[in-house]
Amino acid sequence: MSAPPNNANPPSGGGDWRQSVAQSFRSEEVRSIAKVLASLEPGATSASKTMLAMRFEESIFKAASGLDDYRKTIQKRLKKLQKHYVKQQQAAAAAGGGGAGGDKNENDDREKELLFESELRDKWGARLLFIVEHANEAVALTRQSHGEHKADILRQHTDGAKSWTVQLGLELPENDSTRGQFVRMERRDMEYLKKVKGYLETRVENIRSHVVKITDTDLFLQETLTKIDDALLKERLSVVFQQALNDADPDNSQFTGDQMKQLLERMNAPVPIPRRNQEGDRIRAAVARIEKIRAAAQALYTYMGLPIADKTSFRGCTPKCHSVVIECLKELDVEYSHLVKELDDTDENGKRIIQLEDAWNKPMQFSEFESEETPSMEDASGEEPNAKRTKTEEVSRGKVPMVIRSRCLLTREKNTPFSTLLPALKRKKATLVRNGSTTFVRLDFGKAFEMTIYFVPLLVTIRAIDTENAEGKSSLAGGHRWPSLYQGLCPSDNKTTVSGNVSALNKNSSSLNVLGVSGTFASVGPIIAKKLEYASAQATYALRRCFADTTVGKNAMAKSEFEIEILETGALIRFLQLARSTYIPDWVDDDV
Repeated sequence: MSAPPNNANPPSGGGDWRQSVAQSFRSEEVRSIAKVLASLEPGATSASKTMLAMRFEESIFKAASGLDDYRKTIQKRLKKLQKHYVKQQQAAAAAGGGGAGGDKNENDDREKELLFESELRDKWGARLLFIVEHANEAVALTRQSHGEHKADILRQHTDGAKSWTVQLGLELPENDSTRGQFVRMERRDMEYLKKVKGYLETRVENIRSHVVKITDTDLFLQETLTKIDDALLKERLSVVFQQALNDADPDNSQFTGDQMKQLLERMNAPVPIPRRNQEGDRIRAAVARIEKIRAAAQALYTYMGLPIADKTSFRGCTPKCHSVVIECLKELDVEYSHLVKELDDTDENGKRIIQLEDAWNKPMQFSEFESEETPSMEDASGEEPNAKRTKTEEVSRGKVPMVIRSRCLLTREKNTPFSTLLPALKRKKATLVRNGSTTFVRLDFGKAFEMTIYFVPLLVTIRAIDTENAEGKSSLAGGHRWPSLYQGLCPSDNKTTVSGNVSALNKNSSSLNVLGVSGTFASVGPIIAKKLEYASAQATYALRRCFADTTVGKNAMAKSEFEIEILETGALIRFLQLARSTYIPDWVDDDV
């Protein structure tokens, strides 16, 4: 008999002791019982007695009051069988003769089939259940991103996995709408089970990898890192990584095992539990998690550059680094909104001061259902619901045209604004700027960043405010000074080329501080510029969608320049309100 498991003691608190018994322990007991039963019958093998041993063990496991009672009962009944079973078999042979050999062979075959099915269930059950639990979500996401055809292909594969799951005796989720479509066969002979085994070996892993990749990217990355961990220990790959890292960072090309140990200690350092009503503790805990993330990233980088002799000492490091990062990110996500309120700077009136990172942390999002309707030239009384429904249907079918420029409003031919526009701009604290033949609107968001709105074409640029130069670091393009992505970021003694690239002159002399990260302009500046480019693209899409609404529904009937200008004025006002409310949630228009 096997030794009891270490964690098999009855759980405290009155829980069921069976939950603490590992399945491997019970399987070992079944094998021991099968050997005893086979020894009692001449010609029998332990494999042929496995099903009988499983039923024997199951009945005792359910009736036992504890682990000790479970093991004692098994030993007691086996001794009793050893004492009486042989005598009963001899008496039955003397009374009834030889017995039915055909029935015995049939029972043996059935036991082998059930045993083989159990082995398939133990090996593939968990993977099949993951597929069926996430199949509907994976198909829906595939349909959104790749279209109906690929979604149908994935659905066919997941339906096959559901069928194999049912045939192995596992149940589909209760909320699965296809649950009634799959019925388990009454008799699953060895030939059929081997056929199922072939499907499982060739298809399940591929189907599961697709489902994991679509529905749980963190799990997919973790499993991928686990797979490649052994490959990283090969001499050839290790030399390639080490040479590449040395070339990329020649000033810090020494990677040692001692550095790796220090980083792993920092990565695995415990995070102090915040005390109740102690906000400082929560901030310190958040900072500690950020330090763990930083140490995990540095540990992964160092691990790649280690010599093969040192790298073998840290086998399994890559998935561990990933697990630490994911765990810390989840904890920080829970605390983020509370910490942001605590750490936000406020002015003398108690209002939050806008930061540069707000430009990309809260990008503009267009929502046709929540925003106001674009002004219409006709009286829509009594017809507004139908008009709004028609417009919504056109949007849902993708019939809204792409509008990339203003037709009348503030164009080169008609750069005089509509009479109602100037008061609206004042209420939004927007500035109308004329620069030669070009007219644009500018919005300032505190002292952090500015938004410039162009009309031919319809474009929005979001740039850091340049406190030293009101015009900003900009480049000439078509006679207009186009704002550089590095405006307000570039040090005063740096120069910007026509393409917007910063020269190498003194580029390391200035320091930037964004999101609590400090660094030189050369290291942090390009990252901030890329973030501002993303925020500008989001705002440009929102502006063009506002103007696109002037061309659908009843608004499409506007033909004269006067009518079109009214519609586009409404679209601009709508965009200005969206911009202000996005970055200043409690925004209230100024009285003119």
